[in-house]
Amino acid sequence: MTATHDWGRIEAALDHLLDLPAKEQPMALLHLAGGDAKLLAKLRQLLDQMAREETWLDRPALQGPAPLDPPGEAPPGEAAPEERHAATFASLAPGQRVGAYRIVGAIGRGGMGEVYRAERADGHFDQQVALKLIRWEAIDHVDRFQTERQILANLDHPAITRILDGGMHDGQPYMVMELVQGQSITAWCRDRGIGLDGRLTLFLAVCDAVAYAHRNLIVHRDLKPGNVLVTPQGQVKLLDFGIAKRIVTGAEANPDTLLAPLTPGYAAPEQLLGGPVSTATDAYALGMLLYELLAGARPWTLEGMPLALAVRAALQEVPPPLSQFAARSDGAPPVPVKELTGDLDAIVAKALRKEPAQRYGTVGALMRDVERMRAGLPVSARSGSRLYIAGRFVKRHRLPIAAASLLALAILGGLGGVTWQYLRAQRQATRAETIKAFVLSLYAGRDPGFPKDRQRRDVTAEKLLDLGVDRIEREFAQDPELALELYGITSDLYTALSDPERTAQMVEKRAALARTVYGESHPLVIEMMLRQAWNAIMAGDLPQANGLLDKTDALLRTSGQDKTAVRAYWLLCKAEAMHGDPGSVAIRRADVDQAVALYERYAPDHPFYPSALQSAAILHKRMGEYDGAVALYDKALARFSQSGDDVTLVYILINRANALEPAGRLEEAQRSYERAAAVALETVGQGGLYWTAQARLATLLHKRGRRAEAMALFEELARTLPREASADQMAEMAWQAYAEALSNEGRPSEAIPILERLRAIFEKRLTDESMLRLLRAQLGTAYGMAGRPGEARALLTQAAADYAKAQPGGFDFVEAEGRLGWFLLTDGDKGAAGQAFDIILALQGQVQPASPAMALAWAGRARLALGRGDMPAAAQAVEQAFAAYGPVQAAHNVRLDTSLLLTRSAVRRAAGDGAGAARDAMTALADARRSDAPDSPLIRQAQDAVAAAGGEVKQPH
Repeated sequence: MTATHDWGRIEAALDHLLDLPAKEQPMALLHLAGGDAKLLAKLRQLLDQMAREETWLDRPALQGPAPLDPPGEAPPGEAAPEERHAATFASLAPGQRVGAYRIVGAIGRGGMGEVYRAERADGHFDQQVALKLIRWEAIDHVDRFQTERQILANLDHPAITRILDGGMHDGQPYMVMELVQGQSITAWCRDRGIGLDGRLTLFLAVCDAVAYAHRNLIVHRDLKPGNVLVTPQGQVKLLDFGIAKRIVTGAEANPDTLLAPLTPGYAAPEQLLGGPVSTATDAYALGMLLYELLAGARPWTLEGMPLALAVRAALQEVPPPLSQFAARSDGAPPVPVKELTGDLDAIVAKALRKEPAQRYGTVGALMRDVERMRAGLPVSARSGSRLYIAGRFVKRHRLPIAAASLLALAILGGLGGVTWQYLRAQRQATRAETIKAFVLSLYAGRDPGFPKDRQRRDVTAEKLLDLGVDRIEREFAQDPELALELYGITSDLYTALSDPERTAQMVEKRAALARTVYGESHPLVIEMMLRQAWNAIMAGDLPQANGLLDKTDALLRTSGQDKTAVRAYWLLCKAEAMHGDPGSVAIRRADVDQAVALYERYAPDHPFYPSALQSAAILHKRMGEYDGAVALYDKALARFSQSGDDVTLVYILINRANALEPAGRLEEAQRSYERAAAVALETVGQGGLYWTAQARLATLLHKRGRRAEAMALFEELARTLPREASADQMAEMAWQAYAEALSNEGRPSEAIPILERLRAIFEKRLTDESMLRLLRAQLGTAYGMAGRPGEARALLTQAAADYAKAQPGGFDFVEAEGRLGWFLLTDGDKGAAGQAFDIILALQGQVQPASPAMALAWAGRARLALGRGDMPAAAQAVEQAFAAYGPVQAAHNVRLDTSLLLTRSAVRRAAGDGAGAARDAMTALADARRSDAPDSPLIRQAQDAVAAAGGEVKQPH
């Protein structure tokens, strides 16, 4: 059962059961479950918990270091004020050693551990720490303690308490954390009289820490003021991950996630119900924290309340609006009521909604609303709030409202036929109000074409749109300007529904009407013709597209519209129409650059401007102009960061990183991939965008020789990636990247099953020619490494031929030809290998962006010259190889550098330079051990080269 689908059933059933005497509940339980075994088990579990005198709700949550105010002066021999009470429970005495630390005094005690102030005692350096030791009576929960240690070890954020050390003391595990001197966030704000802006700044810092934990798949589950400290310097510190859990789904889900110790007043309803927790669970606790931070108190207190009453209250009671609660408080609220009214009311109410699906799904969404509120921008929490509140009201007052609803439906039924006609008659209404009323009427009005045998809620959105289109023609014949706007809206809606055919029809209708109303040369008419041209390009109908482009070009020139956003759109369409011509990249780049300049000067707010920036960036990268591409992505990034369009933001970040890599700006590329993954996880969760960003990041780390980090990311991805075909193909691309990494580091036997599975998917799909070409090259390489030369030769030859046909002389072609050439060289076919290298080198200086295959081709020539004893040619080819590799060295695979070093070592050894040969071989061996699997062929080659040069092969530690 999931919280999203079964929330309503659990809530309604539990509501009914709690109204019955205990003896009647068992029979009612069977009736309410209605044969649903999971619902029956869940309800029984909840009722059993409620029947117990002591419940998990009554136990205190696990505690980390207690909030510490700066210590006061204490009489000699007494503990500091915050330690006096703690000393009464301490099982460790001051001065006692625990590992490298000496106990100073007790700080606090939680449900599982004791926390002490300690100091470093091994003489290496002075350090005050907090030491948390599991209590003997809680030793059965050692796995929870170990989980907390591991969670903290994996989190590195300035607002999250850091773990410093850990170990065992007399059979009890302990961990050592930074000692946080501070107050709870509410006390800190209260004592300093912090106003609204300061409180929101601190709250956003807490949200940033929680969002970071979520990006690392950790949900805290116990957010409350006591676990959020603020240091005297104003630094937020998030404590106590004692009941935090890693977010898992499906078969991996841990039942312990469903029911755990908690703090009732801050626990989301699904926690009280024992349901699955999610990022929305922490969003609820943050909403309660924000309520208390701004109003000075929580709307209710559940601690100490019997579980049955606590659950009922949490499920049924809607907290009063923040501003109203603050206005009713006995003393002056910490923030003036007028500053809480409106957006903050809505934000807090949304965070505290009962159903997880109705809340903020991510902490990032909550943060964005708070930031937008501070900037005076509209907040998402306002959307649908009235309907939600009305729905909750109806649920609490079912019977009285039922009769009234029947009467209201009867009245509305009689009025439905005239409502739209009345709206049309209101000529004084604004255009925006009329358009809004029309769109709403699609879902609320009556229409002769509406299916008589179906309820409105069962009719698809596309069907309602179809009915609306007919009504535009009928009802707006006398108001063509409104009709044009409505055709534009319906076109956008069909686009959102992924219906290109109906989108094209709307564009044609709008173009025809605009031509009648305004004439052929009007900007709207030309724009609609360009939309038709774009649709034709997407459909592969280039003759139609080019005909429309020629016609609109003439119209723009004769009507004096060359310096407009419409001309910019024409340039984008023209560039896209040449997309299939590999020799047109420079022309397309010039066109798109001109479009960007027109938008920037004449229409900087045009919605197509960011798309033009991205198109220009892609073409600059194709031309090898990486810094220019990055600058364009940065411009697009600035616009989308402001717009809140997080999905497009992720695409830009990934593409930006992809341009930073060949520019040699690898640290920036890594940060861009990391940010893309974080935003994707916050926005859409684990899915195609997140997988793509993580796979690209892992590939970058792997190419840089950071094998352990890369493989950890890839292996984590492999546990979550679907194995079946995906609609957006992003899962397959992530698998492909993983397989390539396995093959590159010398594990072809593990890469081959993945690549063979992908090959079956791609060949069945018949639409992924570019992915299939790459896969053939990758699988051929893996076959060659695995000792399957026949299959390798067939696939690598086919891949090279496919690239020669699709992109003759392009970057991907020389890469494929290079794979084939090195396989042929290894397989002993020196003549064919030489031909492959000659083909590549004939394109030197012409391939954009610069390819490392040029360096490998020169190295291949050096090997061939060495084989026939031509030392001058071999030495010259090696020199050329390193010269060709220099410009691309920072951006490409470190393993390529290793191959070049081994080639030069062989040439130097043959020339009698034993010392030089040994240096190259030992450097190559050190690099290979860092970048490759322990039994990699590259490592064996390097070891052989060291031995052949007379060096000593030392085993790694």
